[in-house]
Amino acid sequence: MSYFRKNEGVRKIMLQWLQQMKCSYAKKISELDTALKCDQVSLLWRQMGNDKFRANLVEESYCCYSKSVLYANHNGPMYPLALANRSASLLRMKRFKESLADVALAIESGYPAEQRHKLLLRRVDCHIELGQRSEARSALSSAIEHAKALNLSAIQTLEFEKHVKILEKKLDNPVCEINQDDEFQLPECHEGSNTDFVSASGAIELRRSETAGRHVVAKASARRGDVLFSEEPYAWVTLPAEEPACEMCCQTDINLVPCSRCSRSVYCGAQCRASASPAFHRWECAGAQFALFPTIGIAHLALRVLLLSANEGFPRIPRAFPEPKSAAELFQGYAKVDNIHIYKQDTPPFYRMFNLVTNFDKMNNNDYIQYALTATMLINYLEHFTTFFDYLPSKVPYRLSGGQLRLFAGALILRSLGQLVCNGHAALSLCTVEEDDGLSGRTITEREVRKATAIYPSAAMMNHSCDPNIINTFYKKRLIVRCASGLPAGAEVLNCYGPHRAREPAPRRQAQLRAQYMFTCACTACRDAERRDFASCKSPVVLSGQRAQCRNCSAALQLDRALSIIDRAEDLALQGEQASSAEERCEKMYTAYRLKQQVWHRHHTSLRAAADRLARLHADLGDYSKSVELIKQNVQSLEYQFGSFSVEVAHELRKLSDVMLERIFKMPGHPDYRDWCLEAHKVIKKAVQLMELNYGHWEVLVKRLREQEAFVASLLAESRTPETADCVQPQFALQPEDMSVLQTGPVTWGPVVYTSKLGTRSFSIIRNLYRK
Repeated sequence: MSYFRKNEGVRKIMLQWLQQMKCSYAKKISELDTALKCDQVSLLWRQMGNDKFRANLVEESYCCYSKSVLYANHNGPMYPLALANRSASLLRMKRFKESLADVALAIESGYPAEQRHKLLLRRVDCHIELGQRSEARSALSSAIEHAKALNLSAIQTLEFEKHVKILEKKLDNPVCEINQDDEFQLPECHEGSNTDFVSASGAIELRRSETAGRHVVAKASARRGDVLFSEEPYAWVTLPAEEPACEMCCQTDINLVPCSRCSRSVYCGAQCRASASPAFHRWECAGAQFALFPTIGIAHLALRVLLLSANEGFPRIPRAFPEPKSAAELFQGYAKVDNIHIYKQDTPPFYRMFNLVTNFDKMNNNDYIQYALTATMLINYLEHFTTFFDYLPSKVPYRLSGGQLRLFAGALILRSLGQLVCNGHAALSLCTVEEDDGLSGRTITEREVRKATAIYPSAAMMNHSCDPNIINTFYKKRLIVRCASGLPAGAEVLNCYGPHRAREPAPRRQAQLRAQYMFTCACTACRDAERRDFASCKSPVVLSGQRAQCRNCSAALQLDRALSIIDRAEDLALQGEQASSAEERCEKMYTAYRLKQQVWHRHHTSLRAAADRLARLHADLGDYSKSVELIKQNVQSLEYQFGSFSVEVAHELRKLSDVMLERIFKMPGHPDYRDWCLEAHKVIKKAVQLMELNYGHWEVLVKRLREQEAFVASLLAESRTPETADCVQPQFALQPEDMSVLQTGPVTWGPVVYTSKLGTRSFSIIRNLYRK
């Protein structure tokens, strides 16, 4: 870093590039987009929102009004108007809490007094819908008092009084209070918190050895679902997405509140925006305007490490070391601190971040130089586009010259880059998307999306295994690590750094780990060359030289014949997709599926895809029982490949429950109706438990599944018999000691798990397996 700091040519080139980025992006990009604030752009979006609102396209109007809020100058007239309009859309969408927040922010931002009476009545309406009667009455009185102070015309007065009477009538009708509070109690660490290992469970400990380095070991046994870590990140950055997350707390599905200076940074509310500005955004706002951060990838997180460290203040080094006079001496002092004891709760968190491994000694020199150039560019950015270096001296506890402070900052960014490459963590969230699959119309699917990249120093102490014994879940930006299976005392706690044994072959996994993490994996999954065999023939086929044979019975496979059958099957499947009627489509797809069964291994991905396609067709035709059986086969196949408690099985069970519910709704008079309800209740319960285990009970889809579970339980309660009474309690929860095997038709289901997560929309009747 010292070399590049002294190289005027390098610094000049970096500065020219930054200035070009600013000229290219920190401006009005089009009539509908700008990096800065622009009331003209805001007005266009608000007008489009008005058109959508009048056409009763409420969700589309909400999106347009959100854009109007994003681009409006916060000190101008457009901002409160955009907020007020958005609050109207939110009221129609029954998002009353968010509507109230927009009303309050609009008034605070100077919404015109002569129009405010309408906004105040909207606030009354929200309080009524939330069941907050006393707040509603108080808000109604305020609205009436405000209207009296205005010079309303006769028509305006009549309209206002009419609205007041409607609200008074609503107030006379008792309404149960709706709890829309998103906050709840997060799961606590197993065996309590660990004073020697911050953010960790009392059941685990941090150890150090020559072979494993720092690693995590269970000092007490833990069960599946027990929490081993609950950790807030040291630093984090949100990632670009269609539905952005709050830059401060990483919450998704937000009613966005933008930065007051740029249109590129958004938050879930005014509180998060106020917290983010002094911590990091005041130094990042200029870079956000000229699209710097999407260009530099993980270096944005390295910059955030510097900014957040400065915000907290850099700690003094222990008294045993001499007082540093330069950036290099300060670095050496931080590096000499014991790297086990820094995980005690009373140690400054900066030490835990600073002492993560970098792998610089194993890194390719070209990569190292690129990281150093990136760090140099970011120091140039802070120096020429912000006042960060006027602020930094007050945050460093030693007197260093301006040049040494810049060198220290650049070296810290460079060090963080090396650490993040091998310790960074992708924070995931579930997203529901609608797609046109070309066959069954609009398709609803759940998908994991990366909402942020973060660094968790305590959880980073776990070593890698391609067959991990933990599950990572995320609540906003908090990482919650659970046991994926029973963990005996003395066992090492192992994370998966990316390539999983069920998703990648060993050679590919090892190549990926060597490229990014600079080690050759020798975990159990990589040492075991033999995969688990099946109990029957149809075992995986192994190619040995020119001979392909079954691993179990050694029977030869005729490759030419097998390929010919697959070609015929693909042709039939294509004909099925092009067929004019659903019945013909289903017939041809079924014949193609039976042909594939002759060749593909019974748990082959292609066979599962064919079964899934066929299940959709049967559901479209109303033959839900056949659809159910096909999905059950896929559940069994996924359990074999990924395990009974895997997220893949969880999603397939969610799909299975949707089809079972559709069957119940469409055929209420069927002789097997009650058996269907019992089976659906068991499947939904297991789906809930698996989703909670893999994602957390806070996800919206888990809430929807719980509503489905309670609904089916109510159907069963209507026709309850003494022998089934115990299975239909809505609040029934399986305990670990109650693990049992559920039998549903010919398929043997895996053991029932604890709880699980997912989420997006409120429960509604599914039209068929995949359609809205």
